[in-house]
Amino acid sequence: MNLGRAKTILIYAFLGLNLFLCYHLFGGALRESARLWVTGKEWRHIEEQLAESGYLLETRVDRAARKSAFLTVSPSAVLEKKALELYGAAVPPPQGSGAPLLYEGEGVRLCYFPGGPLQLELLPGVALAGEAADEAGTAALLERYLQEQGFAPAGLCYDRLTRSGGKTVFHYLQKDEGRLLFSGYLNAAVEGGALVELEAYLLEPETPLQEREMEVITAARALVRLVELLGPASPPRRIVKADLGFYSRKYDAERWEMPPVWRFLFDDGESCFINAFTGNLEPETSN
Repeated sequence: MNLGRAKTILIYAFLGLNLFLCYHLFGGALRESARLWVTGKEWRHIEEQLAESGYLLETRVDRAARKSAFLTVSPSAVLEKKALELYGAAVPPPQGSGAPLLYEGEGVRLCYFPGGPLQLELLPGVALAGEAADEAGTAALLERYLQEQGFAPAGLCYDRLTRSGGKTVFHYLQKDEGRLLFSGYLNAAVEGGALVELEAYLLEPETPLQEREMEVITAARALVRLVELLGPASPPRRIVKADLGFYSRKYDAERWEMPPVWRFLFDDGESCFINAFTGNLEPETSN
């Protein structure tokens, strides 16, 4: 028997067995990835369609599809407790059913809606320690102050800034285990180097059940739906952020479910939420 030929046959048999096993172990995942991924050519076509309709995509977008489940959440009171702990504000008599709770203290006014947002007004304001040469520097000083005071829970991430009169408002979003919660937010207004206002609404998310996961529409499909739902834009509108997360209106309830959404942020600060299960437009609530 030819020993060299026998070795060659064994080597090819071994390689064939490996290929067979790899196909059965990973073939399904590879086929699924190929089916869900949007090719470069398809993506360029999407961008051309957007531009023709007056939408300029100026951000990187995840082109792969994902799976997700509804996320169950409940309102959090952690910041209200922290504000009362820090400022020791006095509680005035109740103002009636459905009215916000008002807490008055020296240099501070706290307005809290049960199960709703917290609004903190600081008079004349709390100066941020350090010098800031620009907005990025101010944002860094602000984040350090919020962390020191316990107003920046783990996962809070910077989103954008807006201006209102002489105030610069820094907008933050809640993030939990890598999931963006567009309904959970913290807005901090800075004027003259001092923090003057704080508005926040945080959520307590539960761990979603993997067995309830379903495929969500791709960002490409969500962008097509955005154009279909909003119609052509004139003058053109710039899309500066595109993220997958969770969003719903605020509910007067102990707990509720939020669907996954694609959030498209325009350069004027307006957001558009496309339900990642249905492709429908979710109404925006101001924050």
